[in-house]
Amino acid sequence: MTRSFRLAELTREKVRELAPHSTVIVATSSTEQHGPHLPINTDAAIVEAITGRAAERAAQQISVLVAPPLHFGFSPRHLFACALSLASTTFYQVLWDIGSSLASAGFRRIFLLNSHGGNDECDRLLTKDLVIRHDVAVAACSYRTIAESALKQIGARDLGVIPGHAGGFETALMMAIAPELIDYDLLPATSPDPGPISSRGVFPGLSIQKHDEWKRVDGYSDAPTKATAEKGKMILATIADVVADAVIAFHRSVA
Repeated sequence: MTRSFRLAELTREKVRELAPHSTVIVATSSTEQHGPHLPINTDAAIVEAITGRAAERAAQQISVLVAPPLHFGFSPRHLFACALSLASTTFYQVLWDIGSSLASAGFRRIFLLNSHGGNDECDRLLTKDLVIRHDVAVAACSYRTIAESALKQIGARDLGVIPGHAGGFETALMMAIAPELIDYDLLPATSPDPGPISSRGVFPGLSIQKHDEWKRVDGYSDAPTKATAEKGKMILATIADVVADAVIAFHRSVA
C-alpha cells in the first residue's frame, strides 16, 4: 500500500514514527472575494493544488507530510464584498498554536506555504518566534515570491500582475484547477484604471496599502482576458516544482 503523505489520514502511531524525521507542510490561505467571477475559495484551492503536487514530488527524495490547510486568514480588506477574516492577532495565535502542536507531536521541521498576501508577515514572524520556545526549524514563504524568477522565465507576466488578485494569473490557475467554479459570464473585460496601489509597483521594495482600495477596483487587480487553462497548468507545474525544491532543500539543511 502506498503511504499517504497527508497528515490527517495517518494514525497516531504512524505520526509518532514519521514526525521526527519528516518535514510537515502547513498551507495558509484565505476565504475571500475574488472579483465577480472567481470563487471565494480561490486562494485555498490554489495552495492546496500546489502543496499536493509539491509534496508528491518531494516525497520521492525525503519524508514529507501535509497538514490540514488553513482556509481562514487576515482578509479585512475584502470584507466589503465577502470574506471570512481573522484579526491579524487571531491568525498569528492560530499559527502559533498549530506550530506548537506539531512540535509537541514530535515534528522538528515545519514549512509554511502561503497563498494570500495578508498572511505573509504573520507566517514569517512565526519562523522567528516558534524556534525560541520549541526545538524546531521553521521555514516560511509565499508561493508567488519563491517562484518569482521561474514564473518570469515562462512568461507568466504576460497574463497580468503576478499574482495579482482575481486577475489573469489567478484566473488561469483556477481554469486549470477548478474551471467549473468560474462564472465565465462575469469575466471582467477591462482592468481597473488605475489599478490597486498595492499592485502598481510605486517604488521597489515599498509596501503600500490604502483604505477601501479593493472596493474601488471592484475586487480584482487586472482583467483576465489572456487567461487560459493551458497557461494555468504550466504555471501550476512551475510553482509546484519550485516549492518541492525548496522543501527538499529546507529538509536537508536541518540536521
